[in-house]
Amino acid sequence: GGGSKEEPLSEEERRDRDAGKWARGTIVVIQGMSQARELNGRSGAVVLFDSAMGRYEVRLADRAVRLKPEALQLHPKQRKKNKAGKGDEVVFLTEDQKLAREGMYAVRMDPQFWYDQALERVFEATNEFEVLGLEATFTEELGVIKKAYRKISLAVHPDKNKHPQADAAFRKVYGAFETLSDLQQQKRLLWEIGNKDFSFSASEEAAYAQQPTEDDDDYFFQWWWEATVDQVEKAAEEAEGAQIDHFAEMFISDGLGGDVNEVRWIGLSKARDLFEKERAIFIDCRSDHIFASGSIPGARNVSMERVGNWGIVDALGRELIHEMLSTRRHQLIIVTSQVATPYSRCRAFCRYLLRAGHTTLPAARFRRLRGGIFGWKHKGGPVTQMLAYHGDEPYPAPPPPPLDAAALEKAALESKEGEAEIVD
Repeated sequence: GGGSKEEPLSEEERRDRDAGKWARGTIVVIQGMSQARELNGRSGAVVLFDSAMGRYEVRLADRAVRLKPEALQLHPKQRKKNKAGKGDEVVFLTEDQKLAREGMYAVRMDPQFWYDQALERVFEATNEFEVLGLEATFTEELGVIKKAYRKISLAVHPDKNKHPQADAAFRKVYGAFETLSDLQQQKRLLWEIGNKDFSFSASEEAAYAQQPTEDDDDYFFQWWWEATVDQVEKAAEEAEGAQIDHFAEMFISDGLGGDVNEVRWIGLSKARDLFEKERAIFIDCRSDHIFASGSIPGARNVSMERVGNWGIVDALGRELIHEMLSTRRHQLIIVTSQVATPYSRCRAFCRYLLRAGHTTLPAARFRRLRGGIFGWKHKGGPVTQMLAYHGDEPYPAPPPPPLDAAALEKAALESKEGEAEIVD
């Protein structure tokens, strides 16, 4: 741990370690690595001992490694567990020992000790519910998940916690928050861990038993492990607030339009393929100045700020509406934001589009880009930048000409007849 010093092994402990007798779950600290020095100081749990290779397999927060016995020391927490399991021995304290014991309680404990305890609980967690300290049960109350996230993330944040693995713990906590914020992923997780208190429909069980669809080939892409702490923080601020989506939900409350929960994700590889074949319409709903710093070539920038100021129809403009409903009506509409968290702005944008096109734009026509622009760049997707952007002026300017509220329906009637072919 970052706040405590490991005691040297006793002869008995050293013999057990070298003989491969340390059991599964033993908490260890890595030290003395001359090649992979970045592993020194990291803690993990023993998975097994490979007698053929003479190495322990140790599970870290982000990966598993195989190490020689001499690279491992007992973690102070494991040593404490070992001592507690030896029975109820009677211990007589000398006066000096009593004085030292009283002195320990008389001074303020090192805060890093408590930070290390929080960090170890995160690393020992086997699923996202355990990471946030929540009961493994289905909840639609995002506030409960937010509260747990705030509490744990503060304890493991690298700005406060100086443990060398604090950044990995912070990413793991955010990942749990994002996963549980998505109700569909929350249900899948409960199914995977065998929760008996939640009843799944036959269709849900069949879907969870299958691998993710080809449409979402990057289902297991966890962008936060590739991002900086600052990037994760910004995503957390957007996802935690979810004000834009909450406002959209209150504003659009007449029941018209498709269900935003039916809008599926699309994987980065599949989206890249559709981009190269020009078989999808890309809409980027980030703020104008962020869009200007780098975007998918050909993507239309329709920021949520403009949607709020002008309304969805005027923000889209006649040309884009005509493409969606007429000239490119057979193509998917892929909506993206910076990292596309479960409650990011692209979800709110889909709400507005589904309501505005309640007779012409079904939920099956839309996809949200998993990983957002961050994931697109990380996977090597092409990006274009504006030559210049003047932050003191709205972009683009002037605003599009006003359209009648029934413009979407009128455009649909003017378009060619026939059902849209959804490209999966």
